[in-house]
Amino acid sequence: MLEVGCGAGRFLRTIGRRRPGWELHGCDLSAVSLRAGRSFPEPVEYVLADAHNLPYRDASFDFVLMVDVLEHLPRPEQALAEAFRVLRPGGRFHLLVPCEGQPLTLYWLTDRLKVGADLKERHGGHIQRFTHADILRLLRGAGFRVRNVRYSMHPVGQLKDFLFYVEREGWAGWLRRNLPFKLFIRVLWVIAHLESTLLGRVSLSAVAMHVSCERPKSPCCGS
Repeated sequence: MLEVGCGAGRFLRTIGRRRPGWELHGCDLSAVSLRAGRSFPEPVEYVLADAHNLPYRDASFDFVLMVDVLEHLPRPEQALAEAFRVLRPGGRFHLLVPCEGQPLTLYWLTDRLKVGADLKERHGGHIQRFTHADILRLLRGAGFRVRNVRYSMHPVGQLKDFLFYVEREGWAGWLRRNLPFKLFIRVLWVIAHLESTLLGRVSLSAVAMHVSCERPKSPCCGS
C-alpha cells in the first residue's frame, strides 16, 4: 500500500496496526514530516517525493491512498495519472478531497460574497476549488472506475472548518484564548461527526468527497 502525501504517516500507522501483514509505503514533499514519521516504531518505508512524479515502478501497489492532497496540487490530473500508473490492474485507489467550489456550500457562498473566500488558500494551501463533478471527471479521465462515493463536511462541519481558519487570522488571536469559543468549537466537532455519519450518502451541501476507485484489469473494461 502507498499513501501519497502521507505527512508523518498517521494514517499508515493506524492501518499497520489493523493490518499487520501489509507492506506500507508513504511519500511526501516535506522532509520534516517524513523525519517525524520515521521516529515511530511502525515499519513504514518513507520516501521524499512529488505527487506529480512518483518514484515507483508501474503497477507496484495493490492499494493507493490520497487524503487531503489533491486540493494543494497545481496539476491534479497529473497526480491522479501517477496514482493510476503505480497501481496494479484490479488495485484500489481511495481519495478524500474537499470540494470548496461545490454549489450550495459555505465555501461556495463565501466565494460569491467575497468574504473570507481565500482563508483556506492563505492558511491551508488550498489552491483548487473543486466541485463533485470535477473530481469524478478527473478520476475517470485518469482511467479509474469509480466504485463508491460518500460525503462529509455538511453545513455544521463547514462552519466548524471555516471558524478553524478564521482563528488563524491575526485579528482573531483572542478567539484562541476564549474559553466559550473553544467549547463551542468542541460541540461543533461532535455535531459535525454525527452529521457526516447520518448524511454520508447525501451529496447536497457536502464539501468533502470520499471516493473509492479501481484500476480496471483490462483497457476494454474502461471507466
